[in-house]
Amino acid sequence: MKKLSSKITLLASVLAVAGMFTVPAVRAADDAEKAAKKKKKAEADLKKYDKNANGKLDADEEAALKADMEKAKAEKKKKS
Repeated sequence: MKKLSSKITLLASVLAVAGMFTVPAVRAADDAEKAAKKKKKAEADLKKYDKNANGKLDADEEAALKADMEKAKAEKKKKS
């Protein structure tokens, strides 16, 4: 019976170690996907709100972006 418990302990240890290596790899893939999505949104926002085409959002352009974000947030909250 001792051999069976040793085998189960070994199997559990191997699975635990495998999990330790798998989880960070999955998280890294998710982080890369989120970063790409965030970058794409930032580029779309810049294209939409950069009225003077200087490649950055000035104070008035940023205010317009924030106002639209608040409006969208309020509409989403209203639907819920």
